[in-house]
Amino acid sequence: MLYNVDLPGEWGSMRAVPRVQVATETLAMADGCKLFLRSWKAESRDVLLLVHGLGAHGGWFVDMGNELAASGLSVYAVDHRGFGRSEGPPGHVERGANYIEDLVAVLKEVRSRHAREGTRLFLLGHSMGGIFATHLAVKHGELLDGVIFLNPWVQDSSKVSVGMTLGVFGGGLLRSRRYWRIPGGSSVMTTNPEAIKMLEADPYWRREFTANFLLEIFRLRLQVLKLAPRITLPALIIQAEQDKSVVFAATRKLYETLGSRDKTWKSYPGYAHDTELEADRAQFDRDIVEWIQTRP
Repeated sequence: MLYNVDLPGEWGSMRAVPRVQVATETLAMADGCKLFLRSWKAESRDVLLLVHGLGAHGGWFVDMGNELAASGLSVYAVDHRGFGRSEGPPGHVERGANYIEDLVAVLKEVRSRHAREGTRLFLLGHSMGGIFATHLAVKHGELLDGVIFLNPWVQDSSKVSVGMTLGVFGGGLLRSRRYWRIPGGSSVMTTNPEAIKMLEADPYWRREFTANFLLEIFRLRLQVLKLAPRITLPALIIQAEQDKSVVFAATRKLYETLGSRDKTWKSYPGYAHDTELEADRAQFDRDIVEWIQTRP
């Protein structure tokens, strides 16, 4: 059982095994905001930063972190500001660029901790994290040796009312902090009954966002396909075939538009949007480890 009522919002518990050290900490950003960071340090030259999506946090990736570290990767998972256990106004941001700047700071810190010769740093962006991964790969590609897009939020499949659309855009233009609840729920994210129980009891699951936040993220998302041809890093694009949150064809278009000469496409029948919560993720985990370890 991965759902533990004593660990709210954690999909599993961080597991130290021989040659893997686990830890949690906070990192202070330039403006003083402290981000919550989980880590699994293995004896490996390959390091992976996990970047979660909308409403989520790094706790949903605990079991995945355990398995990837046991397979030979050093793994980090960060909570964005305003999400999970990180500081910042919940579900709000003044500038979408804050998320990119935060991740640059985290990447620099992680790279400094693995500064030995031959160390390689990769980033996996899930859903909204895929938006951030796109901007990072183009504007700060020197920090990375490869990028993974997991069910990236290029285009969503949710139906938003006209009233909400107008309210969010109008409010966002006025920097409104009014909160809006977006469509969808746990059944859209996963089909795993145990994971649904965990999600529904998760006090850190953020379901409401300010108009300003939503407009800022929308602006970043609009640039994804425009920036994709400028991505030259090795790239792995993963799309769950039973994803009810994002549009499969849009992810495929991202793959086709990428400028990288080293790009790989993977899709998984039966998997849902929050693939990290699948009951059987073994092949998925192996594919990520193999892709990273076989990059030239």
